[in-house]
Amino acid sequence: MASSSGTTADNTIVSLQRYPFARRSLEEKKRVKELGPDQPDLQIQLQTSDRGRAYTRGFSWGSYEKRSWLSGCTVSNSFYCFPCLLFQTTGTDNSVCMMVEQSHGESSSSQATKRRRTTSPQERQRIAEEVCDTILGHTKQRFSFTNHLVSATLLQSDKFAHYNKTFPEDALTSTVNAYPMLNGNKLKTELSLIYSKDEFKACCGAVDLFHLFMENNLGEVFSETVTLLKLIITTPMTTAEAERCFSTLKRIKTFLRNTMTQERLNALAVLLMEKGLVTEITDLNQKVIDKFAELKERRAKFMFK
Repeated sequence: MASSSGTTADNTIVSLQRYPFARRSLEEKKRVKELGPDQPDLQIQLQTSDRGRAYTRGFSWGSYEKRSWLSGCTVSNSFYCFPCLLFQTTGTDNSVCMMVEQSHGESSSSQATKRRRTTSPQERQRIAEEVCDTILGHTKQRFSFTNHLVSATLLQSDKFAHYNKTFPEDALTSTVNAYPMLNGNKLKTELSLIYSKDEFKACCGAVDLFHLFMENNLGEVFSETVTLLKLIITTPMTTAEAERCFSTLKRIKTFLRNTMTQERLNALAVLLMEKGLVTEITDLNQKVIDKFAELKERRAKFMFK
């Protein structure tokens, strides 16, 4: 810890305010670190009162001993947080206590004041550029992986006739790179067969094509195509549906209703998520009542004497 009473040292409050720590060279930063916080003798006198008793508060060297991070300024008679001053953000006030003595004949007492700093237009522009660069960087990183979107073009039924003449080699390569678990040669053979058959051209979308394979027990024959269809169908375009599912679970499994089996939780979640389909079922309430009535009695029988 270093103590300095001048205003020309590198670790003084005035020097750090005029020439911020972040803009200094590595050697200058090491110099400030070696000097430590500037802790001069301050001429602070503050008249205060408590419960009708008036007394004077003044500067004490014990403040520096108890708080090694404390730094003082002889110009403004203020205490500052030295680490906060080094790593401050422009426009913030790091003074711990602003106690300026009101002398020069106006008054014999001193009062605490606050200092406010305004951010310059150049600093605002610099902060805005940093925020925009951060947003652009995260956006590019989020959407850098787009090869999986190309795989959907392989199973568009309206392009089967064109693919039958010219096989989409580039789309197949991108798909295999995006999903290494697929066998590229076998997938190419299956797709070539699909493109040449009129039965598959009548399907509208990946879901219809997947249902066609399942209804005709073609899952083992077109195993790679079925795997690709599952990936395409289950890959969400947005996370809104997943977020709604979590919100639904929060409404079902509350603090007061926390002891339920996984089977019951899944059933209640499906009923709430698919409430549109539930409302279309005729006589649902009556069927639930009849089902519950057919169950065995759960009430214990007590015998009274």
